[in-house]
Amino acid sequence: MTGENFYEAAVRHWIDGTILQEQEEYDNAVCMQGFAAECALKKIMEKVRSVKMSTSGEIEKYKKQYSHWGETLLQDIQIMLLADMELLTILEPSCALKLSKTELPLILFKDHPQRRYFKDGAYTKADAEACQKAAGGLIKEMLHMRVDGYL
Repeated sequence: MTGENFYEAAVRHWIDGTILQEQEEYDNAVCMQGFAAECALKKIMEKVRSVKMSTSGEIEKYKKQYSHWGETLLQDIQIMLLADMELLTILEPSCALKLSKTELPLILFKDHPQRRYFKDGAYTKADAEACQKAAGGLIKEMLHMRVDGYL
């Protein structure tokens, strides 16, 4: 099977991270929750950023693809929240409101994905819980968008 399925990967990584957290493997749990959040954001943004304004002011559709590195993804989220909120509100009103109120702890993305090579003991139970909650919120939003027919 080829191609990326961010939706399924997000759910799978969140479940794996939760299992690891229950086993008190906090370093691996934080890493998996970071991957879950990354995949959920990619899926959400893949839809949100599938439209853009042309130079003539018309709305155009295009396919935005994200790599495994998060720089472009995080830049797009920042642009969307800071500069394109008016356009996003017109195109996807509930998504714009929800994403603008989403709070993601710094630990969820700090040193991601390089942290998978950190030595054990870098993260605590509280870190894992914060990441699980934040990634779970993104997964929930992604699921709502799917049920509502956006994804």
